[in-house]
Amino acid sequence: MKKIVAIVLSLILVFGCVGIASAEDDVKLGAVLPLTGAYATTGANLQAAMEVAVDIVNNHHDIDWALAQNEGLAGLGGKKIDLLFGDCQSTADFATTEAAALLEQGVVGIAGAYASGYSAAVAGQALEYGVPMVCGSSSSASLTDGKSYDFGPIFQRVAANDEMETIEFYQYLQYLNANCGQSIKTVAIAYINNSYGIHANEMFEKYAGEYGFEIVAQVAYESSITAADTEAAKIIDAKPDVVFQASYIADLTMFANAYVSYGFKPVVVMCYCGGFQDASFGSVATSLGVNYYNGGQACSAVLSEKLPVFNYVNELYKAKTGLNIDGPALEEFASIIVLAEAIDKAGSVEPDAILKVLRSEKFEAPFLTIGYIEFDEFGQNIAMCSFITQLIDGKYEVVFPIDEYVTHEPAL
Repeated sequence: MKKIVAIVLSLILVFGCVGIASAEDDVKLGAVLPLTGAYATTGANLQAAMEVAVDIVNNHHDIDWALAQNEGLAGLGGKKIDLLFGDCQSTADFATTEAAALLEQGVVGIAGAYASGYSAAVAGQALEYGVPMVCGSSSSASLTDGKSYDFGPIFQRVAANDEMETIEFYQYLQYLNANCGQSIKTVAIAYINNSYGIHANEMFEKYAGEYGFEIVAQVAYESSITAADTEAAKIIDAKPDVVFQASYIADLTMFANAYVSYGFKPVVVMCYCGGFQDASFGSVATSLGVNYYNGGQACSAVLSEKLPVFNYVNELYKAKTGLNIDGPALEEFASIIVLAEAIDKAGSVEPDAILKVLRSEKFEAPFLTIGYIEFDEFGQNIAMCSFITQLIDGKYEVVFPIDEYVTHEPAL
């Protein structure tokens, strides 16, 4: 009897060790997202996109993309990615604690965290642990300006920042004046009073005069608002031709309803990422019967025929969520892809080796119109992965810049 017990215990120990060894062979990555709280719906979509990225890396996919054709990381003998999630509960404070918890578990790279303030909190922790971070969708220019934060050496960002978007927005307005019979002269902005909104406003103000536009109103609002009537009225009273909007989905919806209730019809509303990119905003604009919402996007379902790898990724995402992938979700997808590819190219999980690759290599991105991702010395992706879409009858149509990816003329 004792001999049988001893054999059983031996087997348990042997198979237990195999299990532990197998787990240790995985490459641990971490991601902090707002999975509960105000942005829980968005957070769930971002998580789904990241899970699709892990599937692409860990399993064979029959598409024209080398990373997807392998099973696991070829540079590490086929090791798989194990992605651990932390819930920041839609607050920067919890972003800090959740990042620390993931880093304590030995993740060798970290991603997230949607809102710029959350991402800054995660990056601060990543710096303390010396672990590289790839941020997907946060847009505040301050994150990669090389002076606002000290986490620059470990930080990379996939999305176009609000400075890059602002320049493209003003170029688009010039295009509308020159080619679409418009006479846009005055602009206003409504922005949420946080890192994302404040820096969007700074860029809006910085470039208006340079591109020949007059600012007539700059209206800040708090994230706690439950209606935007007062703030919208301030915008409308200034009589701008065009409104810039730095808002998340809930507050953008409030402004959209207020503009319609007041009978306000700007030439266009230019939206900095955030709520405009949320897949649910299409139905909001459609229900209100308006087609004047425009904004930066890293993707649109209308490009599926032109970008087969994007279409493949979108179908995987749609199978998980029932939705077409939106800009922030695709950028968070890209953050995991880039981390995995950097580790693969480095052939190592050592932070210095991964960071060296992140700052010196181009990363293939056949799911983006630009086709690649490349970071500058401050960690900003210099490949402009964002283009301007317009919500026309509920569909995100590509309207600018004028290239092979345009799908519709601006509806004015």
